[in-house]
Formats: sequence, structure tokens, C-alpha cells
Amino acid sequence: MNRLLSIFLLMSFYSAAQDIDVEYDKKKDFSHYKTFRIGDSEVITPKDRVQKSDGSLQKIVIEEIIEELTEKGLKQAQDSVADLVVSFVVGSQTRSDMQQLGPLGMTPGSNAQTWSRDFTVENLIIDLNDRNNNLVWRITSSSSLGTTDSKSMVDAIVSAGFKKFSLKPKKQKNK
Repeated sequence: MNRLLSIFLLMSFYSAAQDIDVEYDKKKDFSHYKTFRIGDSEVITPKDRVQKSDGSLQKIVIEEIIEELTEKGLKQAQDSVADLVVSFVVGSQTRSDMQQLGPLGMTPGSNAQTWSRDFTVENLIIDLNDRNNNLVWRITSSSSLGTTDSKSMVDAIVSAGFKKFSLKPKKQKNK
């Protein structure tokens, strides 16, 4: 029972520390999209906080996106006439959190009534745009897990973000 409780608490912490939002038109039929290409990308991590080189991080994101979209049935095109263009922004920022404790929250022997913590937030935003530069699909993720395994974190975000992406034609409802 204790093991089950520990796993549940760990999973609830994990889900609270990572947010993945997906924006798309649920009525849109994606079946006419056949190809994609990788467009612009940007790393926004401040230079003094870089743990992995910009090129290495971009390569990880590109590989994961290519793998996921290929599994979904799209083909990668090398020219500018692809049906979809993938662009992304990835990076991390240091944040501070401060909160008032109130009179009952003081530590014995301390006059401090506030606490603070510094933490790192990793961000990944992926956009799929059509040929007319209209947004088709957007994945926005934010994580404060502080993991050093970029590949598995990017894989989890890309997989979850494209989970509902389907090239199958929408079924018509009979009225």
C-alpha cells in the first residue's frame, strides 16, 4: 500500500510540474496534409545557463518531431512546397518564487515570515503552419522538473502534444 501511495504522489508531483497545452481546430480535417518540413527554430536559454549546446538541443527536438510526424503518416519534404512547416522555440529560464508565511508559519528562532526558492522552467513551443502561414497545431509546454535528460523530456512532450493529431478523414455525422 505504501508503495502504491508513493507512486501516486510521485505521479501527481510530475503532472503538477509539467504542463502541456495543445491548440488546434477540433473540426478541421487534417487528411489533406501529406508532407512537412522543418522551418525556423530558436533556443532562448541565457548563455550563462546553457547545459546543452544550442545545436544539440535543436537536434534533439528536430529528431523527435520528425519521428512523431513520420509515425503519424506525414513525409518529410526538403523543399519549400511542403504542406506543413514546423517551427519551434525551446529554452529555459530561472524563476523565483516568494510567499508570505504569516505569524504561524515562522520557523522557531527566526523572524522571517517569507520563504523563497529559485527554480528553472524549461519551455518548448511547437507550431505547425500551413502553406499560407495559418496556424494548424500548437503545442505549448512548461516544465519545472529540472531533469538533465533532455531527450526523454522532449520525447514525452512531443508524444503527448501530437497524441490527437490524426490524418484520418473526419467521420460525417448522420442527421
